[in-house]
Amino acid sequence: MDQDAAAVVIEMNDDSNSSSSSEEDELILEAPLPDMVQVAPALSVTPPINMAQQAPPISMTQQAPPISMTQQAPPISMTQQAPPISMTQQAPPISMTQQTTPISMTQQAPPISMTQQQAPPISRTTPFNMAQWVSPSRVAQPHLPNLAQPHLPNLAQAALQRLAVKGGGGVERLDDSSADFKSPKKRKLQEEKDGDCDNEGQTCSICFEPWTNSGGHRIASLRCGHLFGYTCIEKWLKKAQPSGKCPQCNFKARRKDIRVIYAKLVSAVDTTERDRALTELEAEKTLRISVQKAEAQAVLQYQLAKAECERLKARLWKQADRASLNVSQTGGSRVLAHNPLTGMLVASKPSNNQLVPGYGVLKLSTLDLHCSEYVPIHGAALRDMSFSPHDAGMLLSVGMDKTAKLTSMHSNTTVLSYKTPGPAWACAWNQDSDHYFYCGLQNGTIQMFDKRNTTGSVVDLHCPGGASYPVTSLAYVPLCRASTLSCGGLLMGTLGGCVFWEKGQAEDRFTPHAVHGLPEGACTSLSFDVVTRHCLASHRPSKSSPHSRHTLFQLLGTGGDGVPCQPLHQFIGGSSHKLLSHSRLFQRPGSEDRLMVAFGDEATNTTHIWDATTQSHLQHLPADNQPTLDVLSYASSGADHLAILTESKVFVHQWQWS
Repeated sequence: MDQDAAAVVIEMNDDSNSSSSSEEDELILEAPLPDMVQVAPALSVTPPINMAQQAPPISMTQQAPPISMTQQAPPISMTQQAPPISMTQQAPPISMTQQTTPISMTQQAPPISMTQQQAPPISRTTPFNMAQWVSPSRVAQPHLPNLAQPHLPNLAQAALQRLAVKGGGGVERLDDSSADFKSPKKRKLQEEKDGDCDNEGQTCSICFEPWTNSGGHRIASLRCGHLFGYTCIEKWLKKAQPSGKCPQCNFKARRKDIRVIYAKLVSAVDTTERDRALTELEAEKTLRISVQKAEAQAVLQYQLAKAECERLKARLWKQADRASLNVSQTGGSRVLAHNPLTGMLVASKPSNNQLVPGYGVLKLSTLDLHCSEYVPIHGAALRDMSFSPHDAGMLLSVGMDKTAKLTSMHSNTTVLSYKTPGPAWACAWNQDSDHYFYCGLQNGTIQMFDKRNTTGSVVDLHCPGGASYPVTSLAYVPLCRASTLSCGGLLMGTLGGCVFWEKGQAEDRFTPHAVHGLPEGACTSLSFDVVTRHCLASHRPSKSSPHSRHTLFQLLGTGGDGVPCQPLHQFIGGSSHKLLSHSRLFQRPGSEDRLMVAFGDEATNTTHIWDATTQSHLQHLPADNQPTLDVLSYASSGADHLAILTESKVFVHQWQWS
């Protein structure tokens, strides 16, 4: 054998039945290796091949440059004939991603570019049998001498490394890389088969659903070793009692043979969070059902309680003899007045007749609670009015038309009319004399009029210090020597505070005194009780107090810089007090020593009733979602009533004392 020839060692397996150990024979073939080795689809036994002939062509995607061969290779010397190999089975074709051309042993091989030395001569000492090349033995790695080797393509070396022959003559796949040589269709089928095999270990064979590692469908096994979902195999064996069997192998099984599997290698879907969520969902459903039941019971109880309240409310209104009278359809009502001598109740309102515009009063009968007639008086809004305590049927009224008028309610005519320098906001009668009355103006001035003098005012009283706060309310204080405030005078409420005008010996002599001890802020209303000589002052919310305040106080006397007062109690109202509504202080019906306080709350559109003696809240009366502007207590037909005025209605309530 020539030393310059390349050697290829082929391992022969003598024992085809043993897979663990084999004896290997070596056949030395002295020939250069081609760049690609491919097994033909079908091989036939041929006589010894003369390697001097030209080599078969090799199909390559790119044609190699021609091999420059200047010397003739010597013939191969084969002294021993290789025994022929009987091939009863055809070698399976190799599937490649790219189609290759079969090797023709009769055609001329394409020239190969050799950058190194020329191929060494082939020794022809031993004949070569092609059948040995495809004998059922494992092909070993080619061993090349340390000569100048030609550059071989990678595909040929990869093919030699991946080919092996089984005992039966078939070609065996050494590793998974042979899948690269399969056609796309076969590779897709193989992938689907592998996917089914993978899913087979993840699903239950009864319900074909993935099993889990927690919950009811967790992995469980029988004595035979087959795996199922716990609930599925439990139901299976329960239905098959008393002779249960495994669904896969028909091995006898019972329910006590079920074992839960705690295996890490079994692929299972982690449903811990889902099971926890389902448990919480069931708990939530149970809680929701209980809450719905409780809600239904609460709604039923609420409806029963509401029906009972409506029944009691209707009964209360019936007992209270509540009546509602429409005063004005367009609104504009502001003040009430009652004549105790004639039992007449009047309410201010705008005129409904467009031909005779202006403001007047509407007569209301307290006997049958119906509206009788309208009396026009002023050309602009009427701000305050009061009946004379001496002359029955004489009504004093002031308005924004800068007039003060005396109107007879018997004849429905204006008796006297006086001009004022500005809009008049308040008025009051002199209870010691039936000739004098007072008007408070918007500029802070008080004018005193005498009915016997029809030309104008008798005296003008200006606020001390030149203040010009509008006069919102006036209350006459009669002379009483036995009280703490022995003198008489006029109590004035303005948007700047309260002032007491002390009356002198003469009717037209007054001395102003500031009232100390009252809350700061704008005073919107004053009410004086002649019997107890207590006074009620209402103040708007201020920076120091966010709610309206209604203070019950008593004047102590005059002297020094002002008149001190003693606050007896303060009633807190609502947070809104934009309107100049009137609050009232009056005696409790049937008891002269107990006082009642009534005032409106603009925030809730209700009227609050307080017992000033016990300082207890008695009741709050609704007014059909309208703010209360005036409150008045009167007696009629042997019953005590409370009238509440809004912009459009008068509500009359009858007192019921227990």
